[in-house]
Amino acid sequence: MQIKGLEEKVAQVNEMIPRTKAWIREPLIWEPFYKGFEYQFCWSSNYLEGNTLSLDETIAVLDYDEVRSGHSYQEYSEAKNLFSAIKHLNVSGQEIREQWIKAVNGIILTGNADSGQYRGINLYIGTVAEAVYYPPEFKLVSGLMSQYMEEIKDIPTGRTLERIAELHMRFEQIHPFRDGNGRTGRMILNQQLLNAGYLPITINDKSKYRQALLDFDRTGSTDIMTYLFVKGQEKSFEQLQDCADRRHSIEAMTDFTEKKTSIANEMLLEHDE
Repeated sequence: MQIKGLEEKVAQVNEMIPRTKAWIREPLIWEPFYKGFEYQFCWSSNYLEGNTLSLDETIAVLDYDEVRSGHSYQEYSEAKNLFSAIKHLNVSGQEIREQWIKAVNGIILTGNADSGQYRGINLYIGTVAEAVYYPPEFKLVSGLMSQYMEEIKDIPTGRTLERIAELHMRFEQIHPFRDGNGRTGRMILNQQLLNAGYLPITINDKSKYRQALLDFDRTGSTDIMTYLFVKGQEKSFEQLQDCADRRHSIEAMTDFTEKKTSIANEMLLEHDE
């Protein structure tokens, strides 16, 4: 599926990203943005896998260990485990190694016997009602992951978003773990974005995300996933800019107040003289 104007949208994202550099270096701007991202990413990544917690409920369990009726123990555990895994993202950038990927999956699936280990069984994804996908035979996973680890080193400057989108879907096709592949894959893509100088993103459109994976499997097209990346970058940029605007408005108000105080003091001194 081709998306009209996608190249222009990618170009616009590439033009706006350099404007974030100064904001990223300012803790009072970056830290509230990134803390918000962690919450949103934890919620959205689990939501894409069928977790029914809302964003507010996710934050409540993470910050206050507050649980509400209507949700399973597993759903709350998924939120806590993924939030712990998110702490392994490195904003300054880090090399993505195979051991890191396994460690992330291990944290996401804390408590599962085969967490952090490549699957030792064959499986299928989906149903006949939507689309059944059969990942590669489990005996091929180790070799495919070795190949994948070489592929992720090749991210061209001119097509960074498109390449990371492609690599994300390649990982999901391999489906190396028995469970947690989607959440692990989205951890990888965000570390790749950070490594490349982009902002981390969340993906909230479950229908379009599934459509992107299906389209890639059928045609090899990366357009829908790239579009989701573009929307994610735009949303993150807006949120980071909002933090910057709020910070700068406080600075401007402080400067104004200090100037008023200084003028008032000068007037008092002149009156005393």
